Amino acid sequence: MDTAVLIDGAFLRKKFHAAYKKNLEVENIKIFSEKVLEVFDIKKTDLHRFYFYDCDPCAAKSSLPITNHAFLFEKTQQYAYGKRLLSELKKMDNFAVREGKLSFCGWKLKKSSYNKTPLTDDDFEPELHQKGVDIKIGLDLAWISYNHVADKIIFVTGDSDFVPAIKTARRNGVFVYFLTLNHIVKTELTENCDIWKKESIKDFDCGN
Repeated sequence: MDTAVLIDGAFLRKKFHAAYKKNLEVENIKIFSEKVLEVFDIKKTDLHRFYFYDCDPCAAKSSLPITNHAFLFEKTQQYAYGKRLLSELKKMDNFAVREGKLSFCGWKLKKSSYNKTPLTDDDFEPELHQKGVDIKIGLDLAWISYNHVADKIIFVTGDSDFVPAIKTARRNGVFVYFLTLNHIVKTELTENCDIWKKESIKDFDCGN
């Protein structure tokens, strides 16, 4: 039976960084993805493909909130990291990268600076919103199930908004497995899957 593994990239990056205090790299994703199959007792030969959903880094131009100096996201280390990560991942065997857009919505005050005066540019951080990722995940869930691309779907996420798409996949005969990485999720999410695992990211030993 073919198995498609759908990975919410932003969710995985946040969990990884919180656990290991460093950026997620391609080798970490490779190790994690292969161990996901082991957790659900699925052989590598039964893999259809790994799908990784994330946003292309923001390339907006802005100005800093206090000094009004020009600010280019393309010049930041985070931009270079994001570009490199997705570029390297696209070259990996059995991986498909689905990209959304990351939009800049302005500057927001850091929590650590709420009571600080005077404020400087360093007291603010960009507010970035994902666009298009959830739609791509939902469409792939429907496409896989309607076209019988895979018999099983392993979905790595902490987002409960995909319940309608999951219900559709199950009605089409697909077995849906969830991995939430010990993230607190709505009961509705766990009620609408066949098997639910909540192992922590550190249980996958992928941070070396």
